[in-house]
Amino acid sequence: EARNIELTALNLMKRARNTLDLSKVPQAVREHVGMESVLQLKEIFDRMNIPLIDTIPDTEMVEAERQRLSKTALGDTRPVRWRYPNTTIDIVEVMEGEQQGRYLFSADTVDRLSEYYKKVRDLPYRKDYGQVALEYHADLSKGFYEYYISTPGQLITQVSFLGRLIDRLPGWFKKVHEGQTVWQWLGLFLAVCLGALFLLMLHGPLLRRPAELTKANRNWRRCFFNLIAIGALYLIYSFLAHKINLTGSVLIVVTHCLTLAFWYFVATGVLYLSNAISETIVASPKIDPEGIQASYTRAIFGLFGLISMILLMLTGLFKVGVSLGPLLAGAGIGGLAIALAARPTIENVIGSFMIFLDKPFRVGQRVNVMGQNGTIESIGLRSTKIRLLTGHLTSIPNQQMANVEVENIARRPHIRRLLNVTITYDTPPEKINRAVDILRDILSIPDTLEKEPADTSGAMESNLSIEGQREPHPNEAINQPDFPPRVFFNDLNTDSLNILIVYWYHPPEYWDYLEHAHWINIQIMERFKAEGIDFAFPTQTLHVAGDEKRPLTVGQPWESKEEHFSPSAVLAQETAVGAQAFKDTPTPTSEEVRQKDSTSKVIK
Repeated sequence: EARNIELTALNLMKRARNTLDLSKVPQAVREHVGMESVLQLKEIFDRMNIPLIDTIPDTEMVEAERQRLSKTALGDTRPVRWRYPNTTIDIVEVMEGEQQGRYLFSADTVDRLSEYYKKVRDLPYRKDYGQVALEYHADLSKGFYEYYISTPGQLITQVSFLGRLIDRLPGWFKKVHEGQTVWQWLGLFLAVCLGALFLLMLHGPLLRRPAELTKANRNWRRCFFNLIAIGALYLIYSFLAHKINLTGSVLIVVTHCLTLAFWYFVATGVLYLSNAISETIVASPKIDPEGIQASYTRAIFGLFGLISMILLMLTGLFKVGVSLGPLLAGAGIGGLAIALAARPTIENVIGSFMIFLDKPFRVGQRVNVMGQNGTIESIGLRSTKIRLLTGHLTSIPNQQMANVEVENIARRPHIRRLLNVTITYDTPPEKINRAVDILRDILSIPDTLEKEPADTSGAMESNLSIEGQREPHPNEAINQPDFPPRVFFNDLNTDSLNILIVYWYHPPEYWDYLEHAHWINIQIMERFKAEGIDFAFPTQTLHVAGDEKRPLTVGQPWESKEEHFSPSAVLAQETAVGAQAFKDTPTPTSEEVRQKDSTSKVIK
């Protein structure tokens, strides 16, 4: 029965609220302020004389008033209004908005109803004047507003257990202080303390141990905490507004605080949700977490989350009655100033977008850009971080990275080596040719390895691996079909004869390349030493007169012992004798070393 009575009363209160212009009341408290205003207005009318119905404007009177206003200097732009006799309470035509064309108690009247009520609450209630105008009957509701603000629930206390419990409390619990009863202040204190304690206890396990968690998991936990906080705030508000039934300025302050907190957790929850989704996508094995694709994924979701958070925060401010016009105007001017100040940042973001489209490099690749040689460690929206070979970390703005020449060392198909082997000027042509043959032989793959099948056994067992497959020879890395090694006697330097070596190492693994170069260098030194070929270095030779090995003949006519021998023929003869002597020598140690080295590598 109590619930049915309350339902009927609430429907009547809703009809009564519809007679008020609540456009200036914040949406967060519009329902409660409307109910209080209706009850205050009823309390005021119950203490005043009721005007006769004939004095209240009807349709004809309204049309006459509108015609009168149209003839004034302001035309018909002013609304039609009627003032309750002997008061400042106005009923005004609404000129815009959803209520346009209706006649409501004006917004200024609603705003001053509390002030009016305080002036009349100590006055006696009027007498029943129903006999004066039988067709217009208005019952009195003595003390109903005081009853409403001092009892739990909305209208009928017997509906809830709390209402029946409050009815049994001692009288001092029901005394009003600062617009609220003692038990309402106690309920407000307990609700706020328990809610804050609950959120603090939940905050610890969820958010204070994120060190071992990934970014995605941390953001998902924050979303979960915000969701629980939103639910807790809603329950606290529902308890304070509908069960405890706070009213007046206390309700407005509490509602504004809870509303702002509610929309704050909603806004930050959306931001955490967007970050959680982006980090979950970035955690996919197909996306490099430090690459430009990951940066753009984070940026897009982050920008969406940021915009959504700002819009939700503005919605919360609008709910509590903050005017957004000046705020948006200030934001527009501030945004223009920020855009001008952030021009370099915007250029870097555009540069990162160009890098994303062109893909000149990726994370983990070694590059040489603007004299900085190192490995790309991360590509962000503003800058690219490079770990230099010295170990230092440098950041280069993306605007520069998109406009300068970038040498991507990691994308080279091979490592080219250009080596100049210099020998002395007194090396005869036969030894020069021999040196070239030695170098070509060192850079080649032995014919025996090229002709042997992979399943050779018996005598070549030492050249097989444990699985029965031949280990690749070191020179296979530099003997590719399109890139064979090149060796030429190419230049006569000032103080040496130059033999040019060019080869291309595949694949471009730098440390393997250095190990192979080390092996090549040792082979060259051993083989040249065994052949008696001297390396040249910058020297100056002084010829001393009387030296039997190097007779000084500069400026003297040459006398041949045999008329048919020229100086070049004599030199060639001496070279031939020397070459024959070296030819008769045993096998050079470099051959033995090389065979042992190859055999050991194969066995290993």
